[in-house]
Amino acid sequence: MNSVTRALRRFVSKLTGRNKVIFFVTLFLICVVAICIAIYVQYFYKYYDTDPLMLGIHIGAKKTHEEYEDLKANFNNLFVNDILGDSSDIKVDKINTSQNLVYTYDKVENQDENYYDVDVKIPALNINNDAAKEINSRIIEKFRNKSTEVMSSTDGYTTYQVDYVAFINKSVVSIAIKERAKIGTKSETITVTTYNYSIPDKKEINLNDLIKLKETSKDAVQASITSSIEAKAEKNNEIAEQYGGLVRNPEDKMYKIENSENYFLTDDGYVYIVYDYAEKNTNELDVVIF
Repeated sequence: MNSVTRALRRFVSKLTGRNKVIFFVTLFLICVVAICIAIYVQYFYKYYDTDPLMLGIHIGAKKTHEEYEDLKANFNNLFVNDILGDSSDIKVDKINTSQNLVYTYDKVENQDENYYDVDVKIPALNINNDAAKEINSRIIEKFRNKSTEVMSSTDGYTTYQVDYVAFINKSVVSIAIKERAKIGTKSETITVTTYNYSIPDKKEINLNDLIKLKETSKDAVQASITSSIEAKAEKNNEIAEQYGGLVRNPEDKMYKIENSENYFLTDDGYVYIVYDYAEKNTNELDVVIF
């Protein structure tokens, strides 16, 4: 019997009457609460595997190569024009109290059988401060202006579609917006634009901030980017050179962390880095996930 056990027995033996009852009732309640928390964490808490103590950001469990490839293959299915993740406990000063933390602020839907088919959903951060409003201004200006440009063009029949997805992960809100454009006989292009906002810091954050939140390093992320692009180049470049198509150069500076412009954090704790090649008139995308 160790000294702690002996001391506890001496303490309990000195308790009498009401104090003894209070002690055992309190001990019983503590045990009940502990059991309830354990059951909730193990069976009902969505992020138990990556955040068992519910201490902070959901940073995502490590997956196999095949599992990451499945996530990449389902990338286009992410864009559901809604916010994913639980924002019920997020306390912010909303611009519109009847709307969610991110919502469809505007829609542009118009069709002319001779010139265009436009279907655009424009999201907005529902947060009443200057930094969030500045992000909203950029989003609205970019996608309204492009919609107007398409509806004013006579370059050939144009299909222009914009969809988005937003994620809330603890204190971070990420928005990813996908544009799909097909002008006349030109190839279809896809562009992805992202915005990331820290609620407590009240500012837009960058890829380095997400790397820190994920508790990893820039070197590790850069290695993931390089290996992913090298694998894609090895698989596709020979065919692309022979038959035409996108040829990737893994040494291109666009794949450096400091030059990676589009990335977002999902509600289940994964960071996606997206490279599109719309400037090369293709709808191909490369997605790196960590």
